[in-house]
This record gives sequence, C-alpha cells and structure tokens, in this order.
Amino acid sequence: MFQKTASRRRAPLHFRRIELKYLIPDRIIPMFIDRIKPYTQPDPFLIEEGRGRLEYPVSSLYFDSIDLHALHEKESGLLSRRKVRLRTYEESFSETSSAFLEIKRRHDFIVSKDRLSLSMDKIDESLPMSELLDHLLKNIEASEDVTHEANMLNKWFNLQPATLISYHRIPFVGMQDRRFRITIDSNIGSSWKPQSLYGKPFLTSCHPGWSVLELKSNHAVPSWFHDTIQDFQLTRTSHSKYSIGTLSSRERLEWKN
Repeated sequence: MFQKTASRRRAPLHFRRIELKYLIPDRIIPMFIDRIKPYTQPDPFLIEEGRGRLEYPVSSLYFDSIDLHALHEKESGLLSRRKVRLRTYEESFSETSSAFLEIKRRHDFIVSKDRLSLSMDKIDESLPMSELLDHLLKNIEASEDVTHEANMLNKWFNLQPATLISYHRIPFVGMQDRRFRITIDSNIGSSWKPQSLYGKPFLTSCHPGWSVLELKSNHAVPSWFHDTIQDFQLTRTSHSKYSIGTLSSRERLEWKN
C-alpha cells in the first residue's frame, strides 16, 4: 500500500539536465557501443543488482487531454511544455511492481522532472482507466505543494490515459561522471488508450529497425560525443517517444478502420 512515512512526504526526486535525442539504426548500435566504450561504462545499478543483464524494460503510461493538448504542443514545436506519466521499470504494470508518477517539463533541450514513487497494490484491477490519475493523486503520500502542479494540470486539461509506451533500454554512464548518461531505447512499442493498466497489452511497433539514442547531462556535452555523432552521421530528432508512439498507434487504428 501507499506507506505513510516521513520519507514519502519529502520533496520528490528532482532532475534538471540537458537531454538530446537522436534516431539510430539498429544495425549500427553494436559499432556505436564499441565507439563509446573508452569513455563510458554500463550503468552501475545493473552491475550491482547482480542479475547479469545490461538492459532493462521501461513501460510508461502518458496522460493527455481528450484533444491531445500535450501531443499538439510537441508537434507544433512549442519550446516550453509539460507531460504527466506513470512509469515502471518492468515489462508491464502489475500489483507487485513499483512505479513512479512523473511530471516532466521541457524548455528546448533543458529538462526538469519531479518523480513521486508509489506502490501499485492499492490500484484495483477493476478501477476504470478514466479514474486512474484522480485515484493516484488522491492516494499518493506527498505534501500538497509536491502534487499541486499535477493536480493543476489534471483539472485544466481533464487528463486521461492516452498512450502506453514500452521499450528496452541499454544504459551507460560516464567514466568520470555518473550523471552523464547515454541510453539506447530499442524495440519501441505503443498501445493507444489501453483498456486496463495491468497485463501485457498489444503493442504497435514504432519505427521498426530504429532506436532512440539519448544523451543526458548536467554539464557541457563532451567533444568525444560530438565527434561520435558526426562520424555516425546521426541527426538530432525533436520527436519524443510519446509522440512517436501515439502517432504510430493512431495511424494503425485509422488504417484498420
């Protein structure tokens, strides 16, 4: 259940950093990884957990208005925008998994994020998806100032579950600075307006043969990364995984209809 502890009432885990995205063909990912090996190492968390894996799954449920306000802000190129999502580092949400309610803000390539941790065992499978965000915000153990922004966005836009995005992430950190991160997100799939939070949904494949490469840094981007991007002729993309997944899912539904 949502534990009533002092630690849960503290300010949320907060991030503020540069984030840059690139599309990378799957066929060159092994060569790219070889290229960055002298400067990076696999995420120490994966090493410390002792499961012998070098990647992990990510599943995110994005909330948006009925007219997809957040999506249209992204597609129109608005520099300042916000998204609310529910995320778990599992193949799918379940009553036994841990999850995070996140508010992600972006101004051009500067990103800040507040993350509220929660357990899922208080969310009954019978809960209508239309009531999910209200339920989370009413039950999460955090002070009012922490949840104020999410409640405000929910009331302004009547946020509803829009798209579930799932992928596998290969993470690296800098040799000298663990806050410098490179992630490669592959096998991206999406599900438009899932009928249930739990269970493995049917996913539409997004951009088969391509993955999303992200750089996340609190400092200046190192020259070796610039050189690597140029050598592999990778082009920065403005598309988020939410927009890629939503457009792919809706296009598939329109084609079927």
